[in-house]
Amino acid sequence: MDLSLHALTIAVGIFFLRICDVSIGTVRTIFTIRGYKMVSFCLGVIESAIWIFAISRVMKYIAGGENVLNIFGWAFGFATGTVTGITLERWIGSGTVLVRVISRNHAIRLKEYLHSERYGVTAVQGQGYEGNVLVMFVVAPRLREHDVLVAVRHVDPDAFITVEPVNQAYGGFPVTGVSPSPSALKK
Repeated sequence: MDLSLHALTIAVGIFFLRICDVSIGTVRTIFTIRGYKMVSFCLGVIESAIWIFAISRVMKYIAGGENVLNIFGWAFGFATGTVTGITLERWIGSGTVLVRVISRNHAIRLKEYLHSERYGVTAVQGQGYEGNVLVMFVVAPRLREHDVLVAVRHVDPDAFITVEPVNQAYGGFPVTGVSPSPSALKK
C-alpha cells in the first residue's frame, strides 16, 4: 500500500469529491420528489460531472489494488456526503409541512395563540381516548416548522404533535406570505 504524500492527496481529493457529488445527489433527490424539474436537472448535471471525475481518479490510481486509500476515500466520502446532503437540505428548508396538533387541556387557548402568531389554523372536533378533542392543522413553510413547534409547546408542552411534508397546497392562508412572528425575530 502506497502511503506517499501523492497517494494521500489523491485519497483526500476523492473523499472531498464524493462529499460534493453525494451531497448534491441527496439534495437533487429531494427536489426531484418535490417536483422541481429544472433544479433537479441542473443538480444532476453537476453531480454526474463530479462523479465521473472522482471515479476516473479512483480507477487511475487503484491499478492492481495498490492504493486502498482511494477506496477508503470513496467510501467515507460517500457516507459523509449523505450526512452533508441531508444537513444542506434541512438548511435550505424547501417545501411546506403540515403540523397536526391535539391538545387535551389547552386547545382553545392554543388555537388563539397560534392565530396571534400569524399561523393559519384549521380545527376540527375529534374523538380521543379520553373523550372529545380539538384537532388542529397548521400548514407552514418548512423553514418555520421549528417556530410552530415552539409556539405549540409554549402553550401546551403535553400536546400530541405530528409533522409531515406537504406535496402541494392551494388556497387558504398564504403560507408563503407569512412573516416571522415577533417572537421569532427576537432569536
